[in-house]
Amino acid sequence: MVHLNLENIHDQEELQQYLEEKLQIPERNDKNLDTLYERLTAINGKLHVYMEGLEKLREHMGSYADRLLSVFEQAQEVTQGLTVEVKQKMEKDWERNPALQEQAVSFHRPYLFQLEKNSEQPEIQGLMYRADGKPYLRLWFKNAIHVELQVGFHKYIFLEVKKNVWELTLTLPPGFYYATLLLDGSEVLTPFLPIGYGYNQPCNYLDIGPAIEELSVQPILRGDVRYEYFPSKVTQNQECCMVYTPPCYDKTEKEYPVLYLQHGFGENEKSWIFHGKVHHIMDALLEENRAVPMLIVMANGMIAEKALNGEETLCYEKFEPFLLEDLMPFIESKYRVKKERDSRAMAGLSLGSIQTSRIVFKHQELFSYAGLFSGFMKNTLDENADNSHIEILKENPEEFNRNMKLFYRGIGTSDVFLRQFLEEDELCKEYQISQVRKEFQGGHDWNVWRKCISDFLPRLFVSND
Repeated sequence: MVHLNLENIHDQEELQQYLEEKLQIPERNDKNLDTLYERLTAINGKLHVYMEGLEKLREHMGSYADRLLSVFEQAQEVTQGLTVEVKQKMEKDWERNPALQEQAVSFHRPYLFQLEKNSEQPEIQGLMYRADGKPYLRLWFKNAIHVELQVGFHKYIFLEVKKNVWELTLTLPPGFYYATLLLDGSEVLTPFLPIGYGYNQPCNYLDIGPAIEELSVQPILRGDVRYEYFPSKVTQNQECCMVYTPPCYDKTEKEYPVLYLQHGFGENEKSWIFHGKVHHIMDALLEENRAVPMLIVMANGMIAEKALNGEETLCYEKFEPFLLEDLMPFIESKYRVKKERDSRAMAGLSLGSIQTSRIVFKHQELFSYAGLFSGFMKNTLDENADNSHIEILKENPEEFNRNMKLFYRGIGTSDVFLRQFLEEDELCKEYQISQVRKEFQGGHDWNVWRKCISDFLPRLFVSND
């Protein structure tokens, strides 16, 4: 697909140069419409040409605009695979509302600027908001032919509103979205959108406002997020984790309860901070006295091992000794955390929920709180997985109910794994497992997991102090 925006073309020379770039016409001395016709009729394969801005071109170049259109139409009639689509009138909200708002991540930071400034590369790109509050993307790609945004399984096509300037009005509801930019069919990262880690690789993401109440940027006391390195006997490497400490941590000598919080498949230890915003959520809950001050420890659960063919594969079994033998001793030696079972919690989303179930069910002497978000009690994702922890639960559900002060299960109403969740509802019912079960509107994504953690945190350690 080739997208032609002709509204800012003013003369034949500029038009020929623009068409050469877009249609990859070889440079020749006789630059005219006959050369264009030759290029179009020599196409081998399929090409869809999308044209807009003809009205403006007619204002600038008169009948030459109609001659240009005629060339495309004549070439379409005799060239198999060539299709031409013409949009007769352009509509741009920013012409009616020239004052725009920039927004960084979830937090509103108004910044007014004028679109009249003429520069090759716009000063401001990224996720923005029109005067009526509608979000849109504005990005600069020189000589691009086709720009798309992929969110989940859906693709959205950018329009070239000016030469090399591409815009896309977003119809997504407020919230977090992994976003893949496709530039002429190739996946690219842009520095003008936030970059996180998902799908086992760096990726752009969108955080469309307005933010949920827990992510307010009001001036409140803030905790710290610390990045730690520690040696691992399990992986034989230096590993890392992120640790949230409450605002009061450095001002007292007291010990605090601790939550070990895990991410999902393809993510890492940074995900609950950069994507889940758990530190902001916890700060807001503490400000309102809705939660007990605690440490939150987040580690990389994507522990791999090399197979015989040299490829690395995820090893579910290694995370349990990694947590128990490496991570927990490191945290308990460096931080002031309580070490009894009633002061420890573990939770996770998706893959992290499998890790949570596996460890907590087998080690009820270590944890009194467990949270499964979009969660699984057993590993149904790997047919060869060890699910012996479920048998432990079945053998003595009464003991599990006595040991657990909270067993929390939450999921989105549109989650792709809802069927498995409902099957495990029956397991809980059959064995009379005490639980707090919540459903939230949404799918298998961070918008639901933010709601899960916001609902889960106030339930932790409330009877300890």
